[in-house]
Amino acid sequence: MNIVDLHCDLLSYLAAKPGRDPLNPIIRCSGPQLKAGNVTLQTLAIFSETTDDSFLFGLKQIEIFLSLSQKYPDYFTEDNIVPAFENASAFALENEPLDDIFTRLENILTQITPLYISLTWNGENRFGGGCGSQAGLKPDGKELLQFLSGRGIAIDFSHTTDKLARDILNTIDTHNLDLRVLASHSNFRAVHDHIRNLPDEIAQEIIRRKGLIGFVLYKAFLGAPENLQKQIEHGLKLGAQNALAFGADFFCLDDFSGLVGPNGGFFESMSDASKYPSILAQLALSEEMLLALSSQNAHSFIKKETTIEN
Repeated sequence: MNIVDLHCDLLSYLAAKPGRDPLNPIIRCSGPQLKAGNVTLQTLAIFSETTDDSFLFGLKQIEIFLSLSQKYPDYFTEDNIVPAFENASAFALENEPLDDIFTRLENILTQITPLYISLTWNGENRFGGGCGSQAGLKPDGKELLQFLSGRGIAIDFSHTTDKLARDILNTIDTHNLDLRVLASHSNFRAVHDHIRNLPDEIAQEIIRRKGLIGFVLYKAFLGAPENLQKQIEHGLKLGAQNALAFGADFFCLDDFSGLVGPNGGFFESMSDASKYPSILAQLALSEEMLLALSSQNAHSFIKKETTIEN
């Protein structure tokens, strides 16, 4: 069964140090691991923390993304990878004029078409409040939403504060913005109580707006291997049968050792992209629901995004 995965951190791994290559299994979403797991479409996040040179790190990842299909055609093609921005700081500095940011972003969008953009990561930036902060949508964030309206790029809720998520939804409705929403790598807070997981009220809005919720396999956000089945069952209770997908969030643990901690990482049974066949085999779901979860829901969403863009 084919897999569409909505989030991994291959690009930031490659950009962080010279000499790295996308075939190293330490990244957990290497080319061979993706192929072994039947991942036929992988979203590659362009990630940067909010720093004084964040957009330079973002631009480096864009360059790497554009070169993957040329350097590693056995594993990466224009048809099986798609970019996304995990943090808007990857194309914006905190203190530069907003017009300069939009000019840069216009140029970037001539090179790539991101599936989604997250306004923030952890903490907060000029656009709004990310996980661990208390901030909502800031004026620059509202301007960014208006800039993105009608471009076929979804807004990602995976790292928003609950307040930022509500503010984004209210801004979309108040200003009649042409923006779709998703949570590329988040679980349900009702099943595992973690700040990075979605409260039901936000999840229901994503579902109502025909968005996607990509289940993240990172241990801290999942809690226990058996919780994946519970997460799916909870989603079905919320009416999310057409919204559920995978967004595993595979990354190199060594690059984020300060965040992972001694009990972090991934469960062995779902520790990298090659595990997808066995993950699916352990789920008590109908064939129809397995197909929807593994690829069909995500493909339907992406097709609609492309239709909007064109």
